[in-house]
Amino acid sequence: MSNPLMTQDAAASTLVAYAFGGGMGASEGKGVMYSLISETPSVFAWWAALQDSDGPPIPVDRYLIEIDRRSRQVSPPKKVQIPETELAEAILAATGQRLASSARFTDGLLSISYKVTVQDDPDVAYVVQLRHFGQVTSMDSLISWISMNIDPRILPVPPVYPIPGEGQRQKAFGNGRQITRFIPGEMAFPIYPTLPHDQRLILVRKIALAFQACWQIPMPEPHVIGELIADEGEVGGFRIGPERHHDLGGPFSSVREYLRAYLRYSFVTLEKQNGIDEYKEWFQTRIKGFIDQHLDDIPLVVEDIPIVAMHTDMGLHNIIISSETPTEIRAIIDWEFVASAPYASLHSMIEHLFREQAPNQFGPEFDRAVELRDAFWDSIPDWKRCNQSTATKEYLEWFRFGEFMKPEAPMDDSMSEEEKRTFWAENIRVVEGMLNKY
Repeated sequence: MSNPLMTQDAAASTLVAYAFGGGMGASEGKGVMYSLISETPSVFAWWAALQDSDGPPIPVDRYLIEIDRRSRQVSPPKKVQIPETELAEAILAATGQRLASSARFTDGLLSISYKVTVQDDPDVAYVVQLRHFGQVTSMDSLISWISMNIDPRILPVPPVYPIPGEGQRQKAFGNGRQITRFIPGEMAFPIYPTLPHDQRLILVRKIALAFQACWQIPMPEPHVIGELIADEGEVGGFRIGPERHHDLGGPFSSVREYLRAYLRYSFVTLEKQNGIDEYKEWFQTRIKGFIDQHLDDIPLVVEDIPIVAMHTDMGLHNIIISSETPTEIRAIIDWEFVASAPYASLHSMIEHLFREQAPNQFGPEFDRAVELRDAFWDSIPDWKRCNQSTATKEYLEWFRFGEFMKPEAPMDDSMSEEEKRTFWAENIRVVEGMLNKY
C-alpha cells in the first residue's frame, strides 16, 4: 500500500525540523521563518529563512525548499534572489533607466527586496521586491489609482513602475517583481512609541485620515467580502475575489457567513498552535462546542456594518515617516493584503496605536491613551458614529472572539500558570465572556 500524501501541517513540521537540524546553516539562537508559496498533488514549495531571535531586522538569505508529499524527501535549499542582470533588465523595461548599483534591502514577511540606483539620475533610487503572495499587477493598478485619485497629503503611496509582461511571468513562476520609488524616511514602528504625546496626537490624526481614505475607495456593487483586485490595465476597475489572507473562500455576500468561516478558521489555528497546552486544557473543548452549536446565533444586524476597501496590514510597520519631522507620513507601503471587508475588522490594528508593543499582541495602554483614541476617531466622525451602532458592536463581539481565540505562545517556557494567565489575560477575558454569554 502506498503512503498517504503528506499534509501541509506535516510538511511544515518537517521543514522546521530540517531548518533547526542545520539544513539551512547554523540555527543556534535563531528562529525559522517560512511561508508556503505553492502546493501541487506531489510537492509543497516553501520560502524559508533563519533569523536571529533577538537581532535587528536585517535582510537574511531566504531559500526555496520543496518537500515531496509522497516520499517526504526535502530538496536541497536554493537561495531566493534576483540576479543583478535580471534587476538591470527589469529596471530598464519599467523605467527606461540603466542600473548603477543594487543591494539587499529591508525585507517584508512575504518578499525580498533590493535597493537600486541608476546611472541616469543619481538622486533617484528604486526598491525592487520579489513577492509570492500578492498579485503584483493588481497592487500596481491599485497604487496607481490611489496616486491619481486621493490627496497624497492624506494617503501617500510610493510611485510604481510596472514591468511589462509581469502578470504572465508571475503566473508562470509563482512570484512577481514589483518596482517602486525608494522613499527616504523611517519606519514608524520603532519611532512611534518614543514620540512625545503631542507628536503622537498629530500622527494619530493623520493615520486616521489615511484609514478613512482607504475606506472611501469606491467599491463594486453589491458589496461583498473577499480580496480586492484591481485588474491589470484597468486603473479603477475593481472586483472582489475569494478571501486569500486566511484562505477562507468566498467571496461572501453575507457578513454572518464570513464570520462563521473566520471563526472556524480561528479554531483550526488554535488546534495547531504549539506552546499553549494549559490554555488548550482550559478552553479548547468548550470553544469547539461553541463553534459546533452557536454559529447560527450570530445576529442578523451584523449585515448592516459597512463593507469597505482596506489595506489589512496598514500598521506602523508599513508607514514611512520623515526622519526630520516624525509627524509627517511619507508613504504607506506593502499593499499585498487588500480586502473588501467590514471596516471594524481593523479594530485591533487601530488599537495598537494606543498601546505599547508587547509579545502577547495586547500591551498596556500608553499614558493618556484615551486622548490618543479620541484624537483618532474624532478625526473621522462619521466612522466614530458607526462605532456606536448595534451592527458594529455585535460584529466586534464575534470578530474579536475569533481574533483572541488563539493566544500567542509565551517566549519563556518557565512561566508559572499564574504568569501565563496574566500573559493571556485579554484572550481569556474575550473567550470566557463569549462562552459564558451563550
